[in-house]
Amino acid sequence: MKIQPWTLLLLASLVPIVGAGKDDAAKKTDEDTVFREPFTLKLQIDKKKGYEEKFGKIPYVHNGAVYLFKGEEFGLNLDIQDNTVRSVKYQPDLTKADVTLKFRQDVQDDGKPMMLLTIRNNTKQTLGADALMTVPKKKAVVRTSILPIGAGMSGYESWPHPIVQLVLGKIRVEK
Repeated sequence: MKIQPWTLLLLASLVPIVGAGKDDAAKKTDEDTVFREPFTLKLQIDKKKGYEEKFGKIPYVHNGAVYLFKGEEFGLNLDIQDNTVRSVKYQPDLTKADVTLKFRQDVQDDGKPMMLLTIRNNTKQTLGADALMTVPKKKAVVRTSILPIGAGMSGYESWPHPIVQLVLGKIRVEK
């Protein structure tokens, strides 16, 4: 499947949506951005149907926004000062990460797919985040919720449908 032009625009538009606000993580230069290699995302839609979409180079983290695709597991390092997240950086080594993320798709017994995000907070603060997602064959970006995750705790979020891309933004210390 070819990349749809709207997909590229959508991906580019996600950064300002989730990264807006003066208290957000500090903006990073292009030299600080780590990109994935181009890939083909494959999702299960139901028992019989699948979905494929090709992606070019997409950052793991850019301008404080974290981009997640099915099958990924990686970490984040946070620069927290005065209870404010000042920067968010990609950390490939899970043992060195302040936060670890795992995003996967499971198929339930009835053949319906579900998406599961596991977040492990290794900091001493409760963390919150906003989230946006895109779903197969839809142009609109959809807001979704992420519950705050306590210090030293894990959180689990699930969705009863496939997700093409999940973007976490406005990562913050919850009071």
